[in-house]
Amino acid sequence: MKIETLNLHGLNLNEAREKTRQNIDWAIKHGVDVLVLNHGKGHHSSGGFAVIKTDIRKMLKEDTSLSEKGYRVVYGESNQPIALTYDEGNTLIVARGLESEYIGGQAKQEKNQRIFSEEGKIDRKAHKTWRKNSR
Repeated sequence: MKIETLNLHGLNLNEAREKTRQNIDWAIKHGVDVLVLNHGKGHHSSGGFAVIKTDIRKMLKEDTSLSEKGYRVVYGESNQPIALTYDEGNTLIVARGLESEYIGGQAKQEKNQRIFSEEGKIDRKAHKTWRKNSR
């Protein structure tokens, strides 16, 4: 799986838009499976509002060409397997059909499959309950 990351920290809004457009075009042209847009959560913005994150996600939502080219937008905070190692400071442009894939080497993928399987969810919930009751 080809994965590329674009860091938008420190850019103004216009620079972030232009850099995002250029990198999406490049990624599609070069067959990148996942383009990770690292726009941040907005902690360093005035007022704590995620200006770049909000604008980039709006831009991607309005861009119908991504879907036509076989790509999908996945938010970092989603529960899609492809996004499990990311958070709300990231947005992923993913080749359609890879949303249920785990990122990382084989060992990391197997670990994620165990952790986020239905049995893993039940085990985590039981462990949390046990810890809560053992206090």
